[in-house]
Amino acid sequence: MGAGGGASPDISNAANAIVFGVLAVASPIVGAVANRITPRYALLIGTLGYTPYAAGLYCNDRFGTNWLLLFGAALLGISAAFLWVSSGAILLGYSEENRKGVAMSVKFGLQALGASIGGIISLALNLEKSWRGSVNNATYIVLMTIMTIGFPFALLLPSASRVQRTDGRKVVLKKQPSIRKEFSVLKKILKRPALLSLFPLYLYSQWFLSYQWQFNFAYFTVRARALNSTVFYLVGLLSALLMGQILDWRRFSRKTRARVGFGIILVTSGTSWILGQALQAHYTKTMPTLDWANDGYGLGAFLFTLWGASDPLITTYQYWLSGTLTNDLNETSFLAAVINTVGCVGSTFGFVVSALDINYDAACAINTGLFFASIPSLAWVAFTQVRETSYSSDVVDESGSQSEGLDSHRLEKGSQVVTGPVLEA
Repeated sequence: MGAGGGASPDISNAANAIVFGVLAVASPIVGAVANRITPRYALLIGTLGYTPYAAGLYCNDRFGTNWLLLFGAALLGISAAFLWVSSGAILLGYSEENRKGVAMSVKFGLQALGASIGGIISLALNLEKSWRGSVNNATYIVLMTIMTIGFPFALLLPSASRVQRTDGRKVVLKKQPSIRKEFSVLKKILKRPALLSLFPLYLYSQWFLSYQWQFNFAYFTVRARALNSTVFYLVGLLSALLMGQILDWRRFSRKTRARVGFGIILVTSGTSWILGQALQAHYTKTMPTLDWANDGYGLGAFLFTLWGASDPLITTYQYWLSGTLTNDLNETSFLAAVINTVGCVGSTFGFVVSALDINYDAACAINTGLFFASIPSLAWVAFTQVRETSYSSDVVDESGSQSEGLDSHRLEKGSQVVTGPVLEA
């Protein structure tokens, strides 16, 4: 809805900066904690902080109080760190190697579905508001009620030991002797050049959130914002699921799929920002307030919808590409934490830019520049660093199972991975 559904974006931008700042700091710590308490209990903690934040938005909009929103923002930052790290670790670590694309697309698809339901509720409750302003109070209350449902569903998650993969491999979570030892896993993955090369993409992948929400707030009426939000996330649901199918399409090698995915995000996101820069320059001159009854509504709504389609493609692809580096559950916890930390640094600075009232032309240009700046290192990883499998064919750990980590050695003959004994003449 932009501005948290409220009439003014100022306090919302400050609160979001707090959310993502706390997320960035907390995620690596949560990565270690999740390995200690298991991703299941980390997921439970991750469901607890959303309702207080929504309550803060409600109180700010109705009574003008700020403290609950800012407190809720800090609480949400901690809670969201648990939610994002645990869900990323689960979907990258529990799923089979050849189903990670679908796993991540389900995550971001359901995320988009939830947001689209929120948009539908907002649209239904604000259908007559053909002017700028805030959503009605019932909108916040309905959304807060829905947010409380997450906790009981998180209880249904099975532990790693109870997961049965279709390929017969067990999901193993190894607790390190201490928290300090847990961080040695983080140190290990940060030495991987391929992971470091993805940092510009991670940074970009959440920086754009602030500008896109500001765009929706600045140029559309309340009911148009609600409609935009609904369509934004519905097309995001479809694009995420489609991207997952493409990335797991076993008719092609994993290397080929990595390159196809790269081409898709280059075209879709690149087009969206080039068009966005041009349209933003036009809106800066005309300063429209667009309703779906206006003639000029269609182009702005199309751009916002294009962002809705391209953003989940980026997030699904970056998690899948990162997931090609390891299948180890301990490592995927920290892998999700690293993606989250760098992305949230981007979000924090994105909302700081918005809070500083930097003009929208410059804010759009920053996003455009960040996207194209991330392309060279992303291309290097997509075209040269993706292997057909992250499993080892010749390294066996003490438990007798094959090592799945970042340092696993691979034996390949052409495009076929050798999984049996290696015999020499």
